[in-house]
Order: sequence, then C-alpha cells, then structure tokens
Amino acid sequence: MARYQIPPTKTNLIKTRRALSFAREGYELLDQKRRILVAELMGMMGRTRDLQAQVDRQLSEAYQALDSAVGRMGKNACSQAADAVSLKVDISVSARKVMGVEVPLADTRIRDNSPYYSLLGTSFWLDVAFLRFRELLPLLAQLAQLKVGVLRLAREVKKTVRRVNSLEKIAIPDQEETIKYIEDVLEEQDRENLFILKLIKGRMVKQN
Repeated sequence: MARYQIPPTKTNLIKTRRALSFAREGYELLDQKRRILVAELMGMMGRTRDLQAQVDRQLSEAYQALDSAVGRMGKNACSQAADAVSLKVDISVSARKVMGVEVPLADTRIRDNSPYYSLLGTSFWLDVAFLRFRELLPLLAQLAQLKVGVLRLAREVKKTVRRVNSLEKIAIPDQEETIKYIEDVLEEQDRENLFILKLIKGRMVKQN
C-alpha cells in the first residue's frame, strides 16, 4: 500500500494532504468532463441513428425509382443517360471542439448543369431516381461526419472514465489511507513523547 512508501513525518503529511486536495479537484473536473462528453455522445448517437434511417429510406426509394426506370427504358438507355449527368461535389471539412475533442463538420456543395439529358425518350422514374441520389450526397457527408464524431467522442469518454475510476478507486483512497496512517503514527509518537516527559518530570521531582 502507499502508506509504506513514505516516512510518517509531518512534512509528508502536509504533502499528502496537498496531493489529496489536488486529486479531488482533478476528479471533479474529469467527472464534469465525462458528463459533458457522455451527453454530447448520446445526442450525436441519436442524430446518427435518425440520419441513418433517413439515408436508408431514401436509398431504398432511389433504387426503386431506378429499377422502374430500367424496366421502362432498358439498362443501356439508363446507362447512357447517367453518362450525360455532370455533377461536381465539393466537400469542405472543418471541426468544432467538445471538451478538447475535435468533432468534424462537413459542408457539401453540389454544382451541376441541368438538364443533363433529353426529356424525350426518358422515363419520369429516371428523374425521380436522379433527384433521390442527388439528395443523398449531402446526407451521406453528414452521416460520415456524425459517425467519425461518435467514434472520437466514445474513445475520449472511455479514456476519461478510466481516469475518473483511477482517481476515485485508487489514488484518492490510497492518499486518504496514507494520511490516516501518518496521523496515527504521529499521534502515537506524541503520546510516547508526553509519557516520556511526564516520566522525566516525575524523576526530577523525586530528586529534588
């Protein structure tokens, strides 16, 4: 145990009390950080779950529309129409900090030149499929941003929880025990010194 690592002196008692005070302050700060990170993580996980459901739904709608277009126009005609589509997607990534953790922010800009293909000979479902897939581009960027943020926050929460537990279950109890040990030893020494002083005083009285 830690109590055997330092001599039981008044100087070490003062040092250990200071260390205990510092450990308790550190525990409070880390515990507050843990609560904030967990709250942010839970909120981000909820947004990720909702956005994933939206993406899955729109992907299903997009593929259903594409299947309908292929059924009416044929695979080759749909492929030729797809080749005529000209889109440029610019994604800029910045970051915001949550208790020191960088959470990415993705900004998606889509530039296109419509119409891409002749309306003659093409199916309404091809337009629907194109619009659904186009709408998915910024959603996919947001989903990626959220998933990366969730991973980073979860990693930091795990690290913070480990530190909080270390202080709560090891460092603070260890220092408290060390302080009690030193105080007990010093009290015992005081009692012994007082007994010796009384003994010496008694002998001096007898000699006089």
